[in-house]
Amino acid sequence: MSEGKTACAAAQASERVERVAAGPLALAIHWRAGQVVALRLGRATKADARAALPPDASAEARAVQAALDRLAHGQPANFPPLPLAWERVPPFSRGVLQTLFDRVGFGQTVTYGELAALCGQPGKARAVGQAMARNPWPLIVPCHRVLGAGGALTGYTNPHGLSLKELLLEMESGRARS
Repeated sequence: MSEGKTACAAAQASERVERVAAGPLALAIHWRAGQVVALRLGRATKADARAALPPDASAEARAVQAALDRLAHGQPANFPPLPLAWERVPPFSRGVLQTLFDRVGFGQTVTYGELAALCGQPGKARAVGQAMARNPWPLIVPCHRVLGAGGALTGYTNPHGLSLKELLLEMESGRARS
């Protein structure tokens, strides 16, 4: 095999996508060089519900599926520690996302303004909103827990929109209708 084809094969081997689903949620885990570079969150389809994890699924994918299953039953998800590619996130966004990840727990919510203050950036609610819109790891870094002023459901850029944000909050409160 030529050197170019070997490098291409190595790159493909270091990049993979694992799909997990439980209850109403499906999550695609995008890996690159041993790190999670992105998660794509959506509603599970009937095909997702029938699909089992392949035998070669990573331990992380199996743990994420178990966490999704707990969440689908209104229990704390307790997602496993994942090797998130934090270095790929710009510094301001990294600080905001890390603060959210570390300080806003299961079943809790915070407003954009409150999160700005928590990460030492009072008055930067709009910039916090932009960081949430660019969150590469929704659900794991729980941007659905960030609300508009007065607790308004706003600003969820997921393709499934605010109805998915509302569902996630209901799941965390134990009030979800799967």
